Amino acid sequence: MDFSIKKKHELHIDVINMVDVFLNLLIFFMLSTSFISSPGIKVNLPHAKGDVMLKPKGDVRIFIYANGGIFYDKKEVNTSVLRTELESIAAKAPDTLVIIEADKDVLHGRVVDVMEAARAAGLHRLAIATTDQVSPQPPSR
Repeated sequence: MDFSIKKKHELHIDVINMVDVFLNLLIFFMLSTSFISSPGIKVNLPHAKGDVMLKPKGDVRIFIYANGGIFYDKKEVNTSVLRTELESIAAKAPDTLVIIEADKDVLHGRVVDVMEAARAAGLHRLAIATTDQVSPQPPSR
């Protein structure tokens, strides 16, 4: 008979390496992210919560003012001229992203007109720009 005491082996999982990998990935993605910034033309964008989009190269920006004026490439255009411009872009790069920056006071139909012009031109990747929702701040004393 064997009356010797057998030692139990404790299971030990070392998570330091896994934490190190996750921190490195987090730092990599934070440093490699670039955010969309609005150039030149200023419109009063509506507020909404949502994801931050990365700025792809070669995207198309269309600005719509509160009075309904459409600006593309720093000049005012109508929907037919806009469609012609977008058709030439779609012929070169059909996967181009169209970002619509419409003032919050623009009528919904005007934004839909621009979206339809982009779709008719052959561009189907559309995005509507917004700003972050501003939380109300308490009055200062």
